[in-house]
Amino acid sequence: MATCPNCGKSTPEGKFCEHCGASMQSAQTFQQPAPAQPVYTPQPVPARAEKSGGLALVLSFLFLGSGQVYNGQTGKGIGFLIGLILICWIPILPFLVWIYCLYDAYTTAQKMNRGEIPYAETSWGTVIGFIVVEIIIAIVLFLFLFALMMGSSGYYY
Repeated sequence: MATCPNCGKSTPEGKFCEHCGASMQSAQTFQQPAPAQPVYTPQPVPARAEKSGGLALVLSFLFLGSGQVYNGQTGKGIGFLIGLILICWIPILPFLVWIYCLYDAYTTAQKMNRGEIPYAETSWGTVIGFIVVEIIIAIVLFLFLFALMMGSSGYYY
């Protein structure tokens, strides 16, 4: 007994199926071979420079918020700087903000290197510009405080 290729029923050996009349001989058909798939070679991922936690720490040590700017988080660096300016009159609080800023700059660089948070490119122009603006702000605040002290000294000529 053979199985009909058309209806799938068992039928005695012969040229045609007794049930559906289909030919029991399988037709020889020529099938074109499938076109070859193009070989895909992935492009190498360009190596990115790792963030230096030490450099981020030193930058924040010298210029508050510049470590965050180095890490690509300019908004956070500006926030730390503005926050420090607003609270600089409260004892001990500016020191605590500065310590947290150091911690944040270092740990953020490490997290970026480990892939825990998205990597942000460093724009050295932004880092340098931030430091220059911070120096200008420091000079203006110093001159303002100096003028206040001189004005309240009581020495008149």
